[in-house]
Amino acid sequence: MKSAPDAHDPDWPKYPETILIFATNPPVEIDLRATPSQNALSELSAAGLGKPFAIMTAFDPRGENLSPEENRRRARSLEDRLGSAGYSFVAVDCCSPDRSHCECSVAVVMPQETAIEIARELEQIAIFWFDGQRFWIVGAALATDPLMLPRSS
Repeated sequence: MKSAPDAHDPDWPKYPETILIFATNPPVEIDLRATPSQNALSELSAAGLGKPFAIMTAFDPRGENLSPEENRRRARSLEDRLGSAGYSFVAVDCCSPDRSHCECSVAVVMPQETAIEIARELEQIAIFWFDGQRFWIVGAALATDPLMLPRSS
């Protein structure tokens, strides 16, 4: 049974407004409130992110704020896990439009179901999913219908 995501994470309504800042050279910035430009898609592809990929975080499980130290420990653990499993990844800051809040995340090319499974284990409400052309919000710990971005009004 599906329930309202914002009942589980009060920040849920803000997810579609996220600014993604990929730690590539040069950095790639994508505003999820707009369709990614062809230039941004080309830059992602050049950075090894031309195929479908997930963006996930280990920060703030269940939408609960943890200490910076605990979030850093969880992020290192996720990176170690991905590396041990043979996945390469790119660091991504997922930020509010005004940059007042950012969560360290990773972009990793892997099957969507694998990404959701890892996110569930990390007690994450959702992941961002890139299908090769556009981004989606896909439920992990919470069953929700996928939300295509940018949201249509």
